[in-house]
Amino acid sequence: MPVAKDFFETFNNLEISRNPWVLIGDILNFGKYEKNIDVSKFFSIGIDIEVFHSEVEEKLLSVLDNYTDDIKKTALYSKAYNQLIFLFSSVVNEIQNGPISIPHTNIANLLTSEDYILTFNWDTLMDRALNEVTNWKVDYGYGLKPKNIFRDGWVPPMSNQNSKSPCIIKLHGSSNWLTSHTIFDPETKQITLSQVASHETLFVYEYSTKPYSTYDGRYMPGYQAFSYGYYPPNLLTDPGKSAGKNRVIVNMKYRFPWNPKGIADSSGLVSMPLIIPPVKQKKYAFYGNLFKKLWEKAEDVLSSASKIIIIGYSFPDTDYQSNDLFLNAFMRRSTFPQIYIINPEPEPIHYKFKSAFGVPENNIRIYKECFSDRFDLNNIVNN
Repeated sequence: MPVAKDFFETFNNLEISRNPWVLIGDILNFGKYEKNIDVSKFFSIGIDIEVFHSEVEEKLLSVLDNYTDDIKKTALYSKAYNQLIFLFSSVVNEIQNGPISIPHTNIANLLTSEDYILTFNWDTLMDRALNEVTNWKVDYGYGLKPKNIFRDGWVPPMSNQNSKSPCIIKLHGSSNWLTSHTIFDPETKQITLSQVASHETLFVYEYSTKPYSTYDGRYMPGYQAFSYGYYPPNLLTDPGKSAGKNRVIVNMKYRFPWNPKGIADSSGLVSMPLIIPPVKQKKYAFYGNLFKKLWEKAEDVLSSASKIIIIGYSFPDTDYQSNDLFLNAFMRRSTFPQIYIINPEPEPIHYKFKSAFGVPENNIRIYKECFSDRFDLNNIVNN
């Protein structure tokens, strides 16, 4: 997953960057009017998406906290913020839209119903591998119960009574998790969701083999399961919030000659990816107790695991939540687990586990290499 300074360049090299349905106008406008960035150079000068998205968020929170009826700025900041979420998820979907990953399949083949995967990533590479080689299903495999699952149409989740499969806990959401599109509430002066259901309600996309109802009918074919084009399916089981007393909802779409109307249906409530983007102030509480439950479950898992295998994650100092997660979990333990670190640059992680988390040197094993399809994970899991 390209994060930091290579994200925008990666997007610019993808075919989808030339699709007129992909919305980037307000991202470019923010760069132009707030940061004086030349629009023609935006995707080639190494802008850090984490820094840029955080700046957009800070501007948006500022106008909301000190609301002065500046509709123009509120619209620019909120639209740029949402366009970044869609763009971020779109790049994830493009990268994972191919054959099932062999390294992830190798992991899935070694897991049992007693095993958990904790991830801060948004991609569905592990999800697809689990779905392919185990009894894992999106209906019950995330540690949360979705309200509906999209399988060529919205259906309720199946029961997990007889399931004996591992669980994947996605602590920052997932590119195939959906919620309703955000709206601005003029009464509270805050951004909220357009759905009637509570904010913690989860919708999950699994696959589509035919056009589905989406924004302006802009269905895009050619995607593997767990991936979709820029626009996810609309929510058909939630009527959406009413405009309120003495108000009316006006639905308008700009129609430029170079931006043709989609040919699919457009009924239902417009949806968007449910992810916590890579920003400084991660708004977990915006989705009610959804992420609170996930993080509590992750802490329980880490506090009781006999082996913890760290693949790729580098524990950045700015990600305070992940550091606190491990620290709190280890403080609940009477003994330390065996720690296995697989990373081409493991030294900072090794130091963190010893100095910050207090894990003895004898409990840590280092594998200074990338995790690939040639890595023998079986030697760690079964010893």
